[in-house]
Amino acid sequence: MLEGSSESLQVPPRRFWSSSPTRLAQGGQFNLVPYPFGFSSGCQVQLNCTSNGTVFINEFPIQEITPDGLLVNLPTMCGRAVDTISHLYGEHYAPTSTNNILMENCKEKKMSNCAIPMRIVRTQLQITNCSGVRDGYDGNVSCYSGDSTRMFFDYENVTRMGCRFLFSGVVLSEEIGDNLVSVDIQVFKLGWWLKGTCDCSGDADCTKIVSPSDGSDGHRCTCKSGFVGDGYKAGSSCRKVEGMSSIRRSF
Repeated sequence: MLEGSSESLQVPPRRFWSSSPTRLAQGGQFNLVPYPFGFSSGCQVQLNCTSNGTVFINEFPIQEITPDGLLVNLPTMCGRAVDTISHLYGEHYAPTSTNNILMENCKEKKMSNCAIPMRIVRTQLQITNCSGVRDGYDGNVSCYSGDSTRMFFDYENVTRMGCRFLFSGVVLSEEIGDNLVSVDIQVFKLGWWLKGTCDCSGDADCTKIVSPSDGSDGHRCTCKSGFVGDGYKAGSSCRKVEGMSSIRRSF
């Protein structure tokens, strides 16, 4: 968090690899996308694809697809309108509370809830001056973190900050040791779901979800330990892996 500064943050591009061996993801290119994702209008969660194989959701390149989320590219940018974040909300997806958003030209300069450790800002991010790129741009960078008690990022709270520009995003993904967390930079994580009540395979667990967009029922399916598949009756369901009592869940 760099309140009161005329500088902005710039970080080197990251490369991400999916957790599934059948979905190698590098630079936003995928060999395969799992159910319920697809590129035709009949798919439950529709994505876009360019001629070179780069996969998008709206205008955001997808870096990774997991059983509970999408990791999209949100590169550092000076002067990007803050309402761009609204494009990350849809009928089947929304930003999760694990996100930290970096914004500029905020009326509320002190956002004390930022979960990004300052040592990350100081040691991992390079600094470049962004001030003066357009009229009314002061270059101040502020940070706002999602409420960890909620599943999704509260867009209404973001709009109350009175910020003009969306600079980038940081995801605190998981704890990897004492006082250590895994941090993904220049990205935003979206949680996804299917509409309606649970319709999972008998060997899958169901996570019930309330859509942050309209309050409707939604769900996600995940194969139980010892099974692999997408967990959905309409997809590949779940199949048991013989000789393994516990394996990492994947599509």
